[in-house]
Amino acid sequence: MITRMLKPNFYIIGAAKCATTTLAALLMAHPEAEIVKGKEPHFFSIKPDTSSALEEYLSMYAHCSNEIAIGDASTSYSRIRKNPDTIKRIYKFTPDAKIIFMIRHPLKRIESAYAERILTPNISHRPSLSESVHQIPMMVDSSRYWEVFDAYRQIFPEKNIKIVWFEEFIKDQSKVFATICQFLGISDDAIIASNSKHLNSRVDKEKRRSDQGISLDNFDSKWEVETKAKVIDQLRDDNLKILRYFGKGDDFWGDIFTTPKSIQDPLI
Repeated sequence: MITRMLKPNFYIIGAAKCATTTLAALLMAHPEAEIVKGKEPHFFSIKPDTSSALEEYLSMYAHCSNEIAIGDASTSYSRIRKNPDTIKRIYKFTPDAKIIFMIRHPLKRIESAYAERILTPNISHRPSLSESVHQIPMMVDSSRYWEVFDAYRQIFPEKNIKIVWFEEFIKDQSKVFATICQFLGISDDAIIASNSKHLNSRVDKEKRRSDQGISLDNFDSKWEVETKAKVIDQLRDDNLKILRYFGKGDDFWGDIFTTPKSIQDPLI
């Protein structure tokens, strides 16, 4: 039986490798905000829609109390091709929720996702970057930013959706974080403690990889020319839509979309 009904009122939906963990850590350090225990429960994407699963999910908010903003930061919530019911499930549970969608240079995001995957200890097979892109549709699909944004705005009011541009967040974290706080209705001038827990976790992960002799230098992490061209062509229209909708130049992510289409055949 569910005895406590504390639940999220905002969701960081991704995209993966766009600084969602850093943002979640900053919000955990904010006195008026909290993040679900474990950060990524993936409840609305891969967990069953049952009362027992819901009870388990809500128990992950037991550490929350009187915070104004309580969030779930699951990057799988932006993988809508793989998990098509996610948005409707979130809306049914929290129809007034606020949605934060972090996006970055689409190819660099793919490269970072590849590095994360290939450097995971104890996996049996480590294909090249181009092989991974061919084998795992989600690697490309997670960079279809307009598709995700448009799907969410069909269900949620657009004013409840905030796009955070990774490049701007990295360049001036304090300024962008203040706008996120304003969006969530929490103080934008709170003194945020050092993000040492997150940094230590990353250092520990890198040390474990080093101890096991795992390094990107040992793998083919470079794009094959044809594969790269096909990925760019697949993402061009989608990414240009979101850039133009939010007043960014076509060259916001460099010259990847300012050259003519080269290869029309589908990649996957």
